[in-house]
Amino acid sequence: MEVHTHSHTERKKWTHYFWEFLMLFLAVFSGFLAEYQLEHVIENQREKQFMKLMIADLESDTLEIRSISNEIDKRLQKVDSLLVFLTTQPLLQENIIRAYHYTYPVLNNLTFKFNDRTVTQLKNSGNMRIIRNQKVNDGIISYWNEIEKINQAHDRHTAYRTKGRDMETRIFNTAELYLKNKSPVDVNNAIRLINPDPLLVKEYANVVAAAGDMLRSIQNLIQNQLTIAKELIFLIKKEYHLN
Repeated sequence: MEVHTHSHTERKKWTHYFWEFLMLFLAVFSGFLAEYQLEHVIENQREKQFMKLMIADLESDTLEIRSISNEIDKRLQKVDSLLVFLTTQPLLQENIIRAYHYTYPVLNNLTFKFNDRTVTQLKNSGNMRIIRNQKVNDGIISYWNEIEKINQAHDRHTAYRTKGRDMETRIFNTAELYLKNKSPVDVNNAIRLINPDPLLVKEYANVVAAAGDMLRSIQNLIQNQLTIAKELIFLIKKEYHLN
């Protein structure tokens, strides 16, 4: 009679399974940490890159502000001159001629645009959250809120200059001058008022003055904006250690 012996497999202790589980957990967790760290590094790089672009936008804005400021200074001088010509009594022919030559530069369209490249990218891509520095985030939001005030003042100036342009066609002989400009004659002698009503001229002067007031308002706002831009550039460079 044969006797079969059965091999006996020793059961593993619970500690063995525990260590296997722990090693697997540590491997997975380490992978998670590595992926999280990589994502964190990438986001830091993207945030820093956006801040470099923001500085470039702000520096572009400071140049635009200086250009606008110079243009407004020139226009304000012309506004003062035009109002002197329009309000000096009696309204002499020589002042009518001078006033006509000042109407275009005084009520010409004032154009400017702040650089919104980086802010638009951040908003459209939902990346405003990438700016984790709260002081910088608040500074950017405040900067663009102030720009909205400038745009509102610009809209009001546009309304006055549009009204002034409309009144010019009721005061000066614009059509006649347009035709004479095509011929080699001195148009200065042809400039006249088609409606010399003193009240209409005073109303026109008031509209010009209102447009001038809005120019002063824009001037004050953009000077304030220049200060804010410089402070924001300094803050971003400091917080992100940029040269």
